Amino acid sequence: MNSKVRVLLIVALTLSAVVWGAVSGHPARAAGEEWVVTGRLSSGCFNGDTFFAVEFRNLTPGATYYADTIVKDLAGTVYMDEYFWAIAPGPFDNDWGVFDENDRGLQTGSFPLPAGVRLVMTVTLRDASEQVLSTYSVEFTCDGGGFQLFGVPGCDQFLPISASSVVGSFVADTPLYWAPGELTNPLITIPAGKTAWVLGTDASGQYYKIIWACSQVYVPVGSMGPNFDAVWNGRALPTSNAD
Repeated sequence: MNSKVRVLLIVALTLSAVVWGAVSGHPARAAGEEWVVTGRLSSGCFNGDTFFAVEFRNLTPGATYYADTIVKDLAGTVYMDEYFWAIAPGPFDNDWGVFDENDRGLQTGSFPLPAGVRLVMTVTLRDASEQVLSTYSVEFTCDGGGFQLFGVPGCDQFLPISASSVVGSFVADTPLYWAPGELTNPLITIPAGKTAWVLGTDASGQYYKIIWACSQVYVPVGSMGPNFDAVWNGRALPTSNAD
């Protein structure tokens, strides 16, 4: 499926969801709910030794959310399988530990975690219907001090982002292009202040390739600038060719 068709499908699904919410009588839910991994707090291979800093963003007070945590090695051995629901704000903390949990029977490995082995922690935020709102994945070792983000928030899949990719901020209301010079039809405009992953520029250097709604699309380079939040701290946008 090409980028243009994917963007049109996303727009149709979004409009359908808005109409359903308007006629069903359910309270409006905040847009852009995310569960974001922002840092590494502690290390250790035993139960409860390793902790990450996280943020739950844009949760609607009184709404039900599911928190889904899987930790596994690259061979597929599962060490942590945690799955629970709660009503926001509830127990949605700003730190998250790696524990010996097996809520759905997916666990196939035992603690302590294997030292020096690359592990992946995937955290997924779901709505009251258990539909995915956002997914983040980080790679780490239990006896190390760092981590590497390689998932893309908002997508229940992995998308190709390089080490030079950063999250930028829209500096003006900006139309999306499904290819350089080709506006989406119907036209989609992103308001100033929103953020998105920036993968690099197109071959001409006139457009950034970005990730929006789980699709790779384009925006003029002048429409985006650095993101000055506590995570990215104004890091420069990539200038490498992403095409």
